[in-house]
Amino acid sequence: MTRNTVINPLTRRAIQIGGDTYNRLIITAYDHINGELVRRESAPPLAPNIYYFNVLTNRSIRHGSRRYNELMQAGWEIEDGHYLLPPSESLFRYEIEQDLATVHEAGYAIMERRRNPSQNPTNYEELMATHGETLANLNISLCRECLYSLKPEEGGYCNDCAP
Repeated sequence: MTRNTVINPLTRRAIQIGGDTYNRLIITAYDHINGELVRRESAPPLAPNIYYFNVLTNRSIRHGSRRYNELMQAGWEIEDGHYLLPPSESLFRYEIEQDLATVHEAGYAIMERRRNPSQNPTNYEELMATHGETLANLNISLCRECLYSLKPEEGGYCNDCAP
């Protein structure tokens, strides 16, 4: 029984021995030894893959891939070196800018809380005073003893802390 495929070490997919991809790998940097493609020591180092975030699908797209090339030909743009934006969609640019501003604000708030630990709530009353409205909106309550999250209808204590 002859084996006519081998695993591509770059993509971890099966490729046909003698096919275009196989031949390109053999010519550039690999040897076929014992049924595997093994990288030659004399081969140049691999270039790191660059990925962009597609704002419509929330997926990463690899630079130079077929999908990346299709999007570029369709007029998509790269924003801030990380985001793929549809052609002339100013709404998406605005949303991304707003999201980044929100993330920056949250980061500054976290930094401030780390600098001033005395402002951090430490007991049930302080937590509820600070976050009670948000917890109520999420339909969550806290155990008065261990601060474990509960449903509001379960009462003020979890099963382990119930008096």
